[in-house]
Amino acid sequence: MITLPRDDVQKQEILARIASAFDKDRNYSEQEVNEKIRAFDVDDHTLIRRELVNFGYLGKDTAKGIYWVKEHKLDKQAIEQIKATQDRIDKSGFY
Repeated sequence: MITLPRDDVQKQEILARIASAFDKDRNYSEQEVNEKIRAFDVDDHTLIRRELVNFGYLGKDTAKGIYWVKEHKLDKQAIEQIKATQDRIDKSGFY
């Protein structure tokens, strides 16, 4: 069973693997997104769906109830930005 790590940088490998299961040229309902995510035997499909949107792998139109692929994999600059944010959080002792 897949559980997302607390560290945002470590999450990216799992999120990218899940995002790659979606086709770029189509829209998905929330139910379809949930089914694709559940196929990976995850412990919390809602959290993973939210993180896919938060990190920019999926886009979401709440009014229409649709999702679409923005990125299958984040570029190096995006990962570095996530790492910098994670470092600031770690140093602050927030977690």
